[in-house]
Amino acid sequence: MRAFLYQFDFALRSLLRRKVKNFSILLLFSLIVFLFSAVDFLMGSLYQQAMTALQFQPEIIIQNLKAGRQLPVPLAWAEKIRTITGVRKVVPRVWGYYFDRYTGANYTIVGLDREMVKGLGVPRELLPLREREVLVGEGIMEGRQLQVGKRLQLERPDEVPVDFTVKGTFRSRVSLWTYDVVAMTEEAARYLFDLADDEAWDLAVYVPNPVEVAKVGEKILRRIPGARLIAKDQLIRTYGTSYGFRSGLMIAVSISCLLAFFILAYDRAAGLSREEQMEIAVLKALGWETRDVIRTTMLQSLILSLTGFLIGLIAAYIHVFILGAPALRIAFTGWSALYPTHPLPPVVDLTKVMSLMFLTVIPYVAVGIVPVWRSAIIDPEVVFRG
Repeated sequence: MRAFLYQFDFALRSLLRRKVKNFSILLLFSLIVFLFSAVDFLMGSLYQQAMTALQFQPEIIIQNLKAGRQLPVPLAWAEKIRTITGVRKVVPRVWGYYFDRYTGANYTIVGLDREMVKGLGVPRELLPLREREVLVGEGIMEGRQLQVGKRLQLERPDEVPVDFTVKGTFRSRVSLWTYDVVAMTEEAARYLFDLADDEAWDLAVYVPNPVEVAKVGEKILRRIPGARLIAKDQLIRTYGTSYGFRSGLMIAVSISCLLAFFILAYDRAAGLSREEQMEIAVLKALGWETRDVIRTTMLQSLILSLTGFLIGLIAAYIHVFILGAPALRIAFTGWSALYPTHPLPPVVDLTKVMSLMFLTVIPYVAVGIVPVWRSAIIDPEVVFRG
């Protein structure tokens, strides 16, 4: 144990003697780990938020598509679907997107029903709403500088202004989904979107038995051939693809990080500098065994790589979960989107963290063994003579 502590102390002092070079390696190593970890943390948290929001989604969503464009759904479709065996209920939904020219952002206008109230997490004390009362998400309150009791003016498709009174604001567990929401009565939403009384924007079909979802979907298509069906499982797979390793940004970051690491590892494996060779020769001349030299060099690589890994990992955690990912946010939000300013809930996959450490720290330590061994087996006198 005493010998190990001496070798550890020597390895640490050796790293400090070459401060500029080792600091550069440490900085690059930390940057590689930071980029990969930050993107992975952000995508993991967004995926978790999406999965939480999907818990309140119906098993099947019915839309009306004509020539690739979504049109209102006739309420007569709901009557045809309600009689299908396996369907618990069908809820016509009135909602849509509204572009606000004052802030340049898109709002989500929602006509509240019982399921919408549950999914959005609207507090009971704010209900019920009157015809011209609205509940506004935090992002709109900040963007339009609104206050409770103040007026919010929106426009119909024919540019007729409609005034609403802000009754309150709310925030759910999934702030990404409610930050830009304006909730109002279903009648007010119909009037704002100029939607007829016998139409809805889509239909929410609730199927209590997940095994029957596919069969219910087939029956719906037989009764309504032109309908478009979106199953909850399809949404889950879509989010998994968007926020998983198959996403374009994740692939680009992964390839960039791997290339940078391979360059770093290649430089390490290519050979030792003259100063490092002289240091090994001095140790051999003082009586050190080859295995002791290799062990000390491995300790240097381990200290350097593990320190860089921890710095990059901690910096990524702080950047995403404490600061709110300011450097990466623009890559995940559109030009007309309202994005929450508060941090995301922490989601850390320890399996991925350990895998990243295995793919970075272990190879960096391993690639340095061969050049050190080659230098250690050379007679010190040959090295001194140059």
